[in-house]
Amino acid sequence: MAESLIGELPRGWSEASLADVAELTAGTSTTTSEDGSTGVAKPKNLIRGRIAGPPDRIEDNEAQRLSRYRLVAGDIVCVRTGGLGRHALVTSEQHGWVCGTGLIRVRPRATVDRHYLSGYLSHPTVLDWLKRNSVRSPIPSISTTVLGTLPVALPPPDTQRSIGHALHTLDEKIAAHQSIARTTSELRDVLLPLLLDGSVIPPGHG
Repeated sequence: MAESLIGELPRGWSEASLADVAELTAGTSTTTSEDGSTGVAKPKNLIRGRIAGPPDRIEDNEAQRLSRYRLVAGDIVCVRTGGLGRHALVTSEQHGWVCGTGLIRVRPRATVDRHYLSGYLSHPTVLDWLKRNSVRSPIPSISTTVLGTLPVALPPPDTQRSIGHALHTLDEKIAAHQSIARTTSELRDVLLPLLLDGSVIPPGHG
């Protein structure tokens, strides 16, 4: 078996650098406009492995000027300053947004499954590699060039897709449970004062 960053690889697996299996582009600075129609992904929008929260927006003419930084569904955006290891898959909801400063856009090549690569970037050993290869300063950071040297374990394409599908399914279940938990918590906050002042009495306990 071949040795890799994450340990011995099964027969038929290989290892390549991230730059060999994806195109990496550092995000760009933008000028926010309240009237803008194009969203900008920033580190603040990466929440629990997803792109969420209201984005900053820019004008259409600026978005056109920054076309090389646009996002497409299937891209992965990674934090490059502070909170290293945080990343998220771009979905159809963010298609056309601009990759803002503080992020690195990772665009997997056609031979790499995006869900597999996103899952790989969450591996504990990969997170440790990011920490060890970051610039040591009060706010840790990593450059596009250094991130591109990250060793990536590559199963055969069919295995990548199987692993990626399994990880994506689990991520969707996690997101669904988190949504239920948030909704339940909000409901409790609304009901608590009504229950405690007698405005609402639970059925069967009147």
